[in-house]
Parts: sequence; C-alpha cells; structure tokens
Amino acid sequence: FSGVPDGIWQTNQKALARLAEAQTTLEPVRMWISASDPAERCGLCFVCSWMTGAGTPLSVVQVPEEIEQADQIIHYRSTREIPAEQFGALVQYEQPLSAIQRKVYANIWSDLAHENAPLRAVVNGDLLSVPEDFYDFALRANMPEGDFRIGVLIGKTLGKMPGAGDRWLFRRIQTMLQRGELIPVAPSTDDHPYSEIIRQNTEKAG
Repeated sequence: FSGVPDGIWQTNQKALARLAEAQTTLEPVRMWISASDPAERCGLCFVCSWMTGAGTPLSVVQVPEEIEQADQIIHYRSTREIPAEQFGALVQYEQPLSAIQRKVYANIWSDLAHENAPLRAVVNGDLLSVPEDFYDFALRANMPEGDFRIGVLIGKTLGKMPGAGDRWLFRRIQTMLQRGELIPVAPSTDDHPYSEIIRQNTEKAG
C-alpha cells in the first residue's frame, strides 16, 4: 500500500535506535513472541544477533498457544491480536534468555540473513526460509466458488494458516490476477483494495 514501506522503515529505525541505546545503558529488553508468527520469531533472532557481545538483559514473553479466559479458550496467532489490556496478565510468562539461547537465536538469524529469502515461515515448529509462493496453495484451497471479495479469501486463508500476513496474501493475489489465474470482476468500492471482487479463471485452472 502507498506509504506503508516508508512507515515501516521509520518505525524500524526508531526501534534500532532504542536497541542501540540499550546496549549502552543496559536497559532490559523484553520481547513478545507468538510461536506461530514467523515475523515475531525473526524479531527475536535478530535482536539476539544485534545484541551479540552486549551485556543488555534480554527476556521473552512467549504467548501460550491456548489461554483460558472465563468460559472460553483463546488462541492468539500473533501478539497483534492481543488486546492492549491483556498484556499485563501475560507478563507472568516472561523468561530471561540465557547466554546459550542468545547464541543459538543469533546463529539462526545469521543463517536466515545469509539465505536472504523473500519469505520466512514456521514449518513444524521451525523457522525456515521459503519461496515467495509458499502460501499460494492455501489461497487456492480456500477460494470460494463464483465471485468473491478479496477480503473473504484472505480471511479464510488466515484462519487456516497461522503466520501468514494479510498484506503478503494480498500481494500473492495480485500476482495471480496478473498471471490470469484470477479474473477481476468489480473494482473496490471504497479506499480498501480488499473489497475488490474477483473470481477464479476456470479455463486457466483447467
């Protein structure tokens, strides 16, 4: 989306400046991680690599896969799904990172950076480099029959594939449209491109 890359870049630069400051002040750094979110796993590994040799205390709050609340069980696929008022209760899961953990995670980041893949995913619990079309099979498996909104396809796929981001799936849908695998039916009716209506190209699929 227009302006998003610049916004992400600026946010990352501010985060790096704070981490650099913590290397000097030794201010503790706490990271929040959902095991099924590859971006958050990458963040953990990157920070451990960035802090190599620093005495800055590092800790991680790994959000449980299941959390019981009242009469229900909640599954958080990403910390982005956690309401702000719930974070305080999750601090109980905070654990300091040992020296060996920091070294292992830093080495994982070194390997990922060397591979320089376009995408990372959590596969069988492991953080791996994968090709950019890794989630395409899930998009195809969740395509409704007839005409449908892009947002519907993204929502169904996200429900079945923890770790996939909506923006990445949208990018892959745009690639499928460019290849003719999907056909545009009606443009978006508001400012959000997810409202565009499309359908499968049965001739292309055949």
